Amino acid sequence: MPARRQTPSIFAAGLLTVSLCASLLGVPAARAADRAYDFNLPAAPLSQALITLAARSGISVGGVDPAQCDATARALKGRFSAHTALRKLVLGSQCRVERVDAVTFRLVRETRSAQPRPIARPTPPPSNDDIPLIVVRHPSRLFDTPAGISVVAPPLLSGNDTDLSSLAPHVAGMTVTNLGPGRDKIFLRGVSDSVLTGRTQSMVGLYLDDTPITYNAPDPDLLLVDMARLEVLKGPQGNLYGQGALSGVVRLVTNKPQLDHFEAEAGVALGTASEGKPSWRTTGMINLPLPGEAALRAVVWDEKSAGFIKDEALTKNASNDTERSGGRLSFKWQATPTLTLDSTFIVQDLRSSNSQYVVGRMGPYRRALSLAEPHDNIFQNLAVGVTRETPAGTWRLALNRLRHKIHSGYDAQPIGRYVTIPNSGVLFFEEDQTIRLSSVEASYVSPPDRPVRWLAGVFAARSEESFTPLLIDVFTRRTLYDEDRSDRIDDVAAFAKVTWDFAPKWSVSAGLRAQKSRHRTLSDIARVRLVDYAPTGRITGVIKATPVTHELMLSYQPSTTLMLYALSSDGFRTGGFNTTTAQKTIIPATYRGDRLHSIEAGMKYRAPDGRLRVDAALFHIDWRDIQSDQLRATGLPVTLNIGDGSNTGIEIEGGWRPRDTLTVQVRAQFSDPNLHKTNRLYPKVLEEGMPYISHNMVSLTTQWRRRLWGLPLENAAVLSYRDGSPLNYGITRVIRMKGYTNLDLSSSADLGPYTIALRVTNATGNKSNSFAYGNPFALDTAPQNTPLRPRTLWLSVNRHF
Repeated sequence: MPARRQTPSIFAAGLLTVSLCASLLGVPAARAADRAYDFNLPAAPLSQALITLAARSGISVGGVDPAQCDATARALKGRFSAHTALRKLVLGSQCRVERVDAVTFRLVRETRSAQPRPIARPTPPPSNDDIPLIVVRHPSRLFDTPAGISVVAPPLLSGNDTDLSSLAPHVAGMTVTNLGPGRDKIFLRGVSDSVLTGRTQSMVGLYLDDTPITYNAPDPDLLLVDMARLEVLKGPQGNLYGQGALSGVVRLVTNKPQLDHFEAEAGVALGTASEGKPSWRTTGMINLPLPGEAALRAVVWDEKSAGFIKDEALTKNASNDTERSGGRLSFKWQATPTLTLDSTFIVQDLRSSNSQYVVGRMGPYRRALSLAEPHDNIFQNLAVGVTRETPAGTWRLALNRLRHKIHSGYDAQPIGRYVTIPNSGVLFFEEDQTIRLSSVEASYVSPPDRPVRWLAGVFAARSEESFTPLLIDVFTRRTLYDEDRSDRIDDVAAFAKVTWDFAPKWSVSAGLRAQKSRHRTLSDIARVRLVDYAPTGRITGVIKATPVTHELMLSYQPSTTLMLYALSSDGFRTGGFNTTTAQKTIIPATYRGDRLHSIEAGMKYRAPDGRLRVDAALFHIDWRDIQSDQLRATGLPVTLNIGDGSNTGIEIEGGWRPRDTLTVQVRAQFSDPNLHKTNRLYPKVLEEGMPYISHNMVSLTTQWRRRLWGLPLENAAVLSYRDGSPLNYGITRVIRMKGYTNLDLSSSADLGPYTIALRVTNATGNKSNSFAYGNPFALDTAPQNTPLRPRTLWLSVNRHF
């Protein structure tokens, strides 16, 4: 388990309640490896038992392959520390347990008299890669997984304003747009369909634990508190994750309820920026064991992030304030040693009073809009799962229900030149989008220690979405555009994957997913008063698809420190309908499904002493019939097949620990995204690249420990750079943005039950443009820029119980 975790707070009175409860119970904080746990593990192979033990206690276990220990499968029942439990599991085997640090252990062979099993996968030295992963369905370590995977864990995951935008520099090839809180899109591996969030399905599957939490909506921008780690699986994942993972999966892994001890945290953070008013945040967490091998874990947060854009016309300083509050309640019941019931409910309400871009040349943080452009993002999700672990494998049933409501508004005055009736010229466009997603998945995963490992499952989902854009004249209240659209997308799929260690050091795997999709659209356009648009319209129709996606992999591990692999995979998205384009032009009423295919060759190296690691992957992507959300000259959206594209590049992630107190990590992607065939409506986009995708992205992270005035300090510096990129495909011209550099600094001190942390974002005060989009209706009237958030200093204090 990582050292101290940054956890969410409780609103005002809740903070006091947590403090009083913990004080009355008098429960001290303890390290994961030394704390006693109640174990009730059935007899199982050592490798499977170690994964269960690590997941239960939060420790990491490396060293030799457990298969080489010749350990007897045995049950483990009683209350022990993780260290004691490890020794009991290997008792009488050919291995012993060595402790590397507080939470890391390794298995060491005591004798070579016993021969290892004929097909044994070599295991690298212990490192942070020994975190058990579930993102690839088979729990495994990062080094043992032949694919492009990144993991971000505490302390890098712990911050005073941690969200996906702040974590993107820690993952090679990951970018997050900067339109504003709750409005952003996630991209992986240098492919992008558009910076806009419209009718197309998300390219990156966003998961909270095992639950999908996006379909065709922006990132809900959940505040990442009380988190275990972030897992990012890059490349198309159509085989295991279906349509929502065309370019990869991002998995937010939460800290789970602990059955055997009480713990709590309460925290407060204050922030001040060089532009704008102070910001603040309160957070809280409490873990309550319940009778009958059960536990509850509750997390809450409340924050206000002060704005930094001054709107001269509205006579408001810091007009783009954002308020975000929410909570997460997790329940776990260990009904029997092999049967577990878990559930998580999360809710977050995010409200921004205005947008965060500037127009024209009034300065990096100044503009003059006469109308505010608010954004509301309300997210709710309930997930329930049942897991049964047996010596023959793991069975799991997961159900999920999501509701995501999004409201956005824009100053639409420039569209007045396209209105066919007299108007005041002060126009406002707003859109409401509500997504309801229900899904169920049943899966089976074989034990991880066998030469032939496999998984299989079935999946079904229904997405119901309502979309109501509205254009009005602010003074006359006359409606100029009004649409009521509903979509229902049904997906059913069966998937399977088999991995075979067919020879010492060699493995091959193959996977298939057969899917059936049905997309139904019904749209009523009640009123249109725009040039080149039909006055009213009704569109209805159904699109069906039966795609089959695959994955093929070959890996070779010549030693315990090196892995080589080759991987082929693909993904697919179903087509859909254009409705906000009920115009008399040649833009088609439907768009086709698109398919992305990727081939990848990679290597993973770990130095024998564990101080150096290098992961590198060379990839080539072909993308046919790219679905893209774009804008017409009016500023209203249109979805079409923009053309065919490709990207060839290399990703590198490396870490070096020259001293025990110093770690240096580098992450980079160098690629060549381009379009080689384009829609005839967009002739100017050829050879312009892909939206928001830079050819070169590099970040450097340095972490070091030192004592200052007797205080033990954990310090980090993150320097990231990305070069220029286009922002859209554009009918008339291509909008581009320049590259920029950003520096974040942090330092924290662990003072017994208290943790004090100081963080500076944008430490150099860089005012560079981080996003050249803002208002879709004003793209041709004046340059639009989104400056980096001004230098902001955060001071936080957390109390651990």
